Amino acid sequence: MPHRIHKISTANYPDPLVDYSNTEFIMEFQDAATVLQQWRNPHLGRSSREGTVLSIAANSRAAYESIQIRLLSNDLGEAEEIDLIEKLKVYSFMLNRTLPEALELVNLDLLLTIEDIQEFIRKHIELMGIEFGMELRSASSILNQLETITDIEITDEFGRKRRINRNDVLDVIGSVLGNILLRQATLWPVDNIIARPRGRIDLKKTYRTAIMREGSVPPKSIHIDDIKVIDRDRLSLIYFIVDMSQSMGKIVYKQGLTRLDGALLTSLGLFYYFKIMNRRKRREFDSFKMHIIPVNQNPGVISDNKKFENLLLGAEAKGRTRLVHATISAINHVTKNYKNNNYDVQLVYLTDGRPNVPFEGIIPGRSKNDLKDYFKNASSSTPKQAQLCMQQLHQIFHYLKYNKDRKWSISYFLMAATKFMNSDLFDDTKYMLSGITRPILIDPTEIDTLGRKIIQEAIANADQ
Repeated sequence: MPHRIHKISTANYPDPLVDYSNTEFIMEFQDAATVLQQWRNPHLGRSSREGTVLSIAANSRAAYESIQIRLLSNDLGEAEEIDLIEKLKVYSFMLNRTLPEALELVNLDLLLTIEDIQEFIRKHIELMGIEFGMELRSASSILNQLETITDIEITDEFGRKRRINRNDVLDVIGSVLGNILLRQATLWPVDNIIARPRGRIDLKKTYRTAIMREGSVPPKSIHIDDIKVIDRDRLSLIYFIVDMSQSMGKIVYKQGLTRLDGALLTSLGLFYYFKIMNRRKRREFDSFKMHIIPVNQNPGVISDNKKFENLLLGAEAKGRTRLVHATISAINHVTKNYKNNNYDVQLVYLTDGRPNVPFEGIIPGRSKNDLKDYFKNASSSTPKQAQLCMQQLHQIFHYLKYNKDRKWSISYFLMAATKFMNSDLFDDTKYMLSGITRPILIDPTEIDTLGRKIIQEAIANADQ
């Protein structure tokens, strides 16, 4: 049986150390979604569990052969020789008894999670000690290594299969999605070609310069000397505020993908997109700093890899929509951590409904009556709690718009079908954002385009 495991593992499961940036292996959004689902929930795929057992078998076989070579070809001390012989017994027991039985139980759906497999192996090796009539000290260290040998099988858009270690899942699909976004964001339509300084045109400043040169509105023409470009090295803080309320658990996409899954994938893609952009700029400091704020029970700012990994692994669609709390968290984070830095700030919201938990505390800015008067005069079906939340956001947004310390930009994405534009909530949201930005409707079934739209919107805001 161990030789058959070895044969299967090398034939059907290629070496996991593959280059996923290789153009021959192409993953699309849907492929990445499947991998993320398997990573978040090991119950979803038998191939994931089989891959785990086969990966352990392949690593055990390699270790077994390596120890044999060392014992036969090296002059070892007595203590080291005893230790290696002990390890050889453990690996031999696993290859001959433990792993074949584990693979059979996986195929019978009796071992349903990675943890089940590890626990089964742990109990088996305890029996091994009884069989050999002695405690094998090396067994515990070998068991600890199993935490890192948990593979997931992935398939690209052409049906080609690869294995990926669970520890590398985020790096793989993050890099894939980040590079997809990079390609999408750089493909801008060009109507004609003009000679001009390098960089994106600052339309407002260019137009103003032409008016001053000609002394007429509108100007008759734009000369090359009128063209002003945007500072390419402008520093930006991006806060992606992601709704994780109960309604985000609705399945809206292929293969059981929920709105939350799509939002998490978009977060991952953006997280890596800005990493790639920072590497390309080759500066002493990052031009972009990406933060994620999950709208959950206690919205907090996530900006490092480990916390982001924990968020992706444990995220659930539950609870209510605390958009105001998440906004306050972003403002406090900027104030505390970037007080003396000249960073622009972009708040990007992704929600599928209404904010419904008012903030109890001091709200930045001055109280405004225009939205309150709007709700008094309009026959809106929006609940009172949601109306209060929208008034609080309206006050905060206007405070940020006229903030003198730094530039703040806001993008507000609503995940809903086109018919949502006929609802009271859409009209209320549109009025809440009046003078600030506009709500951008994105169909949940087209969540794979969200990342591109966010980047385009972010660039458009930077140009203003």
